[in-house]
Amino acid sequence: MPGKVGVPTGGDEGVDEDSSKDEPQLSEEERREVEREARLLFDVDDEIVLEYEVHPLVSRPSTTTRLAILVIVAYTGAYFLFGPVGVLLSVFFTIFPAAPYIFPTRYVLTRRGIHLINWIARDKNRWSTFDGYEVYPDAVQLYFNRRSLRGWILRGNILYFNEDEETQQHIVDVLSTYLDPVDSE
Repeated sequence: MPGKVGVPTGGDEGVDEDSSKDEPQLSEEERREVEREARLLFDVDDEIVLEYEVHPLVSRPSTTTRLAILVIVAYTGAYFLFGPVGVLLSVFFTIFPAAPYIFPTRYVLTRRGIHLINWIARDKNRWSTFDGYEVYPDAVQLYFNRRSLRGWILRGNILYFNEDEETQQHIVDVLSTYLDPVDSE
């Protein structure tokens, strides 16, 4: 069933019954909403391979503290240099790029692509949009194809991990079926 977070939905082979009980479950309504969105964005028969939700702002307190101090210093500097308009522009230019970190993000990986959903933005991309991926300790960077304008302007999408190592490995396994790792040279 596609309702289990961090568990492949293509079947139950290789899934330990005891380990799936500890994972958070989506309600029936949430599961239907995610499936409906995936069907609207991709194809009606597109199968959800993996879905999970991450909230890095809450799960990484030391990084969040450093980020908060940096943002306060930047906003204060913007206020003294440009006044209230400078602060408004600073908020606009920092909140939107940082949305995947600040707000809870749901990642839905399907057979045809990836769907990112959070409070500010929704993004969908087919696997052919990406050239590859690179794994970091807390996330995976999916690189856009550099031959397109979007690829030159934006680097790609970041998929943050949960703290569960099994889920992290499962995410990398799913990505490796559709994309090649990028050389870190």
